[in-house]
Amino acid sequence: MKKSLLLILFFHGALSIMNSALSQNPLLKVWDKRFGGTGEDKLFSILQTSDGGCVIGGYSFSGIGGDKTQLAWGSSDYWIVKIDSMGNKEWDKDFGGFYYDILTSINQTTDHGFIIGGHSSSSISGDKTQGCWGGDDYWIVKTDSLGNKQWDKDFGGDLGDWLSSIQQTADGGYILAGTSESGIAGDKTQATNGGYDYWIVKTDSLGNKEWDKDFGGNGIDVLNSVQQTGDGGYILGGHSMSGINGDKTEVNWGASDYWIVKIDSLGNKLWDKDFGGTEYEVLHSIQQTSDSGFILGGISTSDISGNKSQPTWGGLDYWIVKTDSLGNKLWDKNIGGAGDEDEFGNLTLTSDGGFLIAGTSYSAISGNKSEANLGSEQSWMIKTNSLGNKVWDKTIFTVGHDESGYAIETSDPGCYFIANNTIAGIGGYKTQDTCGANDYWIVKFCETVQAGFTSSPYLCPGVCIDFVNLSFQATSFQWSFPGASPDTSTIFNPTNICYFTPGSFAVQLIATNANGSDTLLLPNYITVFPAPLPQSISQNGDTLFAIAGSATYQWYFNGNMINGATDYLYVAPASGNYNVIVTDNNGCEVEAVINNVIASFQLPVISYQLEIFPNPVEDKFTIHKLEVTRTAFEISIYNMLGEKIILPADRQQSAHADPSSGELTIDCRLLSPGMYSIEIISGENIYRTKFVKQ
Repeated sequence: MKKSLLLILFFHGALSIMNSALSQNPLLKVWDKRFGGTGEDKLFSILQTSDGGCVIGGYSFSGIGGDKTQLAWGSSDYWIVKIDSMGNKEWDKDFGGFYYDILTSINQTTDHGFIIGGHSSSSISGDKTQGCWGGDDYWIVKTDSLGNKQWDKDFGGDLGDWLSSIQQTADGGYILAGTSESGIAGDKTQATNGGYDYWIVKTDSLGNKEWDKDFGGNGIDVLNSVQQTGDGGYILGGHSMSGINGDKTEVNWGASDYWIVKIDSLGNKLWDKDFGGTEYEVLHSIQQTSDSGFILGGISTSDISGNKSQPTWGGLDYWIVKTDSLGNKLWDKNIGGAGDEDEFGNLTLTSDGGFLIAGTSYSAISGNKSEANLGSEQSWMIKTNSLGNKVWDKTIFTVGHDESGYAIETSDPGCYFIANNTIAGIGGYKTQDTCGANDYWIVKFCETVQAGFTSSPYLCPGVCIDFVNLSFQATSFQWSFPGASPDTSTIFNPTNICYFTPGSFAVQLIATNANGSDTLLLPNYITVFPAPLPQSISQNGDTLFAIAGSATYQWYFNGNMINGATDYLYVAPASGNYNVIVTDNNGCEVEAVINNVIASFQLPVISYQLEIFPNPVEDKFTIHKLEVTRTAFEISIYNMLGEKIILPADRQQSAHADPSSGELTIDCRLLSPGMYSIEIISGENIYRTKFVKQ
């Protein structure tokens, strides 16, 4: 047999174990601003504008003074404030008549102006060019981009009508939504089904009414939110105390339930859905999601019951419900602390597919609330992922009592505006004293960058690995890999980072964005195992031997894996090139190669007929079930290196065979302790097995 021996080492790491790390940082306040007059100012709406600034609005009892530059017309007026991206006031505007005007909703229009909506009890006076039909009417005001009034419109019936939401529609008109107790009168063409019903009004781009619709049951139904949907229709969301009656097709679970109504582009009802537990639920906000379903948000006092799958943490909690495009519930989440979350502000979609929820809370650290209040009642903001699971929450600290909380994601990545009305002075996050009894207050927060990564932490020498970047809100990266090649990187996910030397090594990542940086240093994060012991292949006859004692073996012939060849030795059945891959206890591999093996005729190997007793052995052992013939047989013993053991002449004769019983006795007293293989060639058969010498 001719042979040419080539040894090749290569290493394969145990890559199945992954490890990850992520630093933790709270939201960072960027700035806060207070806006108020000398009286009371109540905030109800927040809107980011196309220039990166913001408009906040509500109603004001203040005259000229503080941040208010226009005199109020009546008891309360609409008051809006435009600020730039740094919170600096650009202008403010007051709109009202001689009585009460309460702003509830603002949206920017396609011409960069604004549509402002609420309800009014004023007659023709001040900015109001149309009188009321009843006690309160819907009143909308259209302005240009600088807040100058272009036109106003009043819509109502013979009793009270209260607008809660307004939105520009795809055709340039407007959809107005609220609650009405009016019968057929004035602008209202349908009577109520019960005491209060949902009432929507569709106008053209100049505010002229195109149609109106009333939806309700036999109880009280209050509409708080409207949105035009992707199909051109609308989704209406509020709460209902009605049973099955009128437009309501599902019975209430409790005293008050969420009730949503889907209508087409002309206001015709397509379907309605009721969601609730056995107590009170009040829906404040509904939005269509990217999957054409809907997300609902409001307040709940119910424990597990009805559609509610989670108990309350306290008396009043936030409750969000996700539905499909037909209003069927997909999941629901209860969010709160041990106290009351008694005011739900709004729920909006975030750019990462999650949700932003805002309102107020009396709770200490408990439930989903991670920070205790500084004052008595504080605004509270919660960020969830797309499944409603909390990502973070933030309590907005003041030293006083705050009402409302409205939050939106800004156009800068990872930043948020939250606004409320407060009587608090300087303290907590508030840096300006009050102007009057209640002021508007807005705070900008940004998610501080968080550095994080994951990789395979346990390696064999020579293995190259990839790092997966888990950093949050970062835009640039500086990696350091001491002991690796390369040892630095600035790309998002570094690849082919190679470790050649055994030991423990640190990894450092500095993640940066416009708001700062975060450094994550993990000492001894990477462990590189010692190199496995070198391997070789020796040969005796047609038997190839690797060095015994490793965890696993796999033999190959001409580059192809040999099924079942997983022992440290292998009988070559054919001529060619052989190699074996050996794995140690750390999962590191080493390879040995032997080329140009020329195999002679091989006898069949029969190992199942050999039974050695005793095994381990001290002096002698007997092989049972050996079908030796009466012809001569040859006995060979090999150590774990594949070396044949040559016994003295007198010991070679000490093997005694009894053909009638199929037994063979072997004297092995001269063998050193260890593992051995025995091979017996008898006639046309080869018998082979292992034994241990003590």
